[in-house]
Amino acid sequence: MSSVAEAEERYLALVEHAGEGVVVMVDDRFVFANRRAEEILRLPRERILAEGIMHLLHPEDNELVSERRRRRFAGEDVPSRYQVRLVDPDGSVRWMEMGVALVPWSGQVGTMTFFSDITERKAMVDALHRSEERYRAVVEHSGDGLVVVQNERFVFVNRRAEAIVRLPREEMMRHGFLHSIHPDDRALVLERQRRRLAGEQVPDRYELRLLLEGGDIIWIEIGVTLVPWDGQMATLTFFSDITQRKLLEAQLHHTLGEREAILNTALVGISYNVGRRIVWVNDKFTEMLGWSREEVVNQPSRLFYRDDESYNADGVRTREGLSRDGFYRTERELIRRDGETIWVELAGRCVRGLDPDAGVIWTLLDITERRRAEESARAAVERQRELNDLRARFVSMTSHEFRTPLATILSSAELLRHYGERMGAQDRADVLQSVEGAVRRMTMMIDRVLLIGRADAQMLQCRPREVDLESLCLTLVQEARAAQPGSPCAISVEVDPQRVSGVFDPELLRHALGNLLSNALKYSPAGGQVRLVIAAEGTRTRFEVHDQGMGIPPLEIPHLFESFHRASNVGEIQGTGLGLVIARKSVELHGGQVTVRSAPGEGTCFAFTLGGPQE
Repeated sequence: MSSVAEAEERYLALVEHAGEGVVVMVDDRFVFANRRAEEILRLPRERILAEGIMHLLHPEDNELVSERRRRRFAGEDVPSRYQVRLVDPDGSVRWMEMGVALVPWSGQVGTMTFFSDITERKAMVDALHRSEERYRAVVEHSGDGLVVVQNERFVFVNRRAEAIVRLPREEMMRHGFLHSIHPDDRALVLERQRRRLAGEQVPDRYELRLLLEGGDIIWIEIGVTLVPWDGQMATLTFFSDITQRKLLEAQLHHTLGEREAILNTALVGISYNVGRRIVWVNDKFTEMLGWSREEVVNQPSRLFYRDDESYNADGVRTREGLSRDGFYRTERELIRRDGETIWVELAGRCVRGLDPDAGVIWTLLDITERRRAEESARAAVERQRELNDLRARFVSMTSHEFRTPLATILSSAELLRHYGERMGAQDRADVLQSVEGAVRRMTMMIDRVLLIGRADAQMLQCRPREVDLESLCLTLVQEARAAQPGSPCAISVEVDPQRVSGVFDPELLRHALGNLLSNALKYSPAGGQVRLVIAAEGTRTRFEVHDQGMGIPPLEIPHLFESFHRASNVGEIQGTGLGLVIARKSVELHGGQVTVRSAPGEGTCFAFTLGGPQE
């Protein structure tokens, strides 16, 4: 950035010390005025920037200047050089000669106007028409170079012309008027001189180069008019040295070129927006979002949003921040041209104070990979939390559920050790039966944990074959009765005649229906009807288990199928919290999904639908 700063300092120094007044206007606002402008306009720089100069123009010239400015910005071809009048506070009128060019300024297009006071020159031309002798006296001391050309030779040269061309008057008149004109510009000068003398319309203001003695090249701006001279027509040419201005313009374009080259090599996307409409973007911006510069310039930033709602909401937040602080920073999701989503760190700063309407410079840093890493880290933390919860529930379940059968086994062993010889045969059989029941209960819990582990490791497979559903249901009812011998519930089985058999994995189906039946009995301590229903549903088979038990609190239904989770209203009813997990995994391996309907005190219905029967 040091080269740009140095270039800008050189540029500002040139502008500040230019021999002509220089002002820059952007969006009807004056944003720059040099020292010479203050002197010519007789106003301090602060007033020029605050009030402009349009109010100083003669009323008859104000409309001309405004119209040409409008047409210039519309791309029409209008003269870049013309003369206007200024009205001083005392009512006196002065003539100004203006040169206007469109230039880039702070990311926008503005007009740079060079102007000089030509009141004396106008007086000279007027004096010429009134009196040639009076004219000679005036022009001799003019601030502009003045020459009169007749028959392609100088017939008059003033002192300022000698100074600019760096030749004495006698030598200029001896060499002829083409002598100091750059060879590349001579054809243009001769052609315009010929056409002017022939009465044709040709530009009377233009720029050309002089090749001076010693090889130096300077730029001059000339104005030409036809005048009578010694009874014949001649051309009066007044000119001024504009080399410094040309150097300034070249330096300006060079500085802007350097700046744009640096911005285009930046590793962040950069855009300049006015009113949420894109004015300029760098190469990295187009690379990040997949649009070409031509496709995005003059377009609203809505291009990068999926919908109007998010675009409008972000616009409100952004404007509030910029208006309050002058800058705004956030992380935002944007849409590339190909529809892919990227995340960027977005930072914007107003180009003027706290006014976002004056324009905002935005920088965009692609943080998509960082966001993905953060999301992965969050997911890992969440997974770890879930594992910790699962571990805690497992420890709680095992410490509770294993303690009861272990206590049964221990107490039975003590009875047999101390009283075995005095116990009758039936008593000993009862004790041994309680030991066997406790062992079976512990074995069942271990088998369930192992089964879930195999399912999580994707080691369970669904191997369908023909299954007699009616027979399977009767077996499951008997097993459920044996597992819950004290249940007061009545169990009914309803099998659709069209679904007495089907193609399923019998072990997985046994796990699913067996656990649902066991739960229905366990969580219906007040009794009631438990129904196992198998019905045809098109070409598929629907399985339902209904009970009239305690039901499930609504807030806990989403957690029913989490390992070791048990509803808060089960009280002292024993259970591992694994039965529903096993049922869900068994159904999912068939390609189905378990649904539940329940309300506290109104019972529960678990249901799932699987593939149709074998043809």
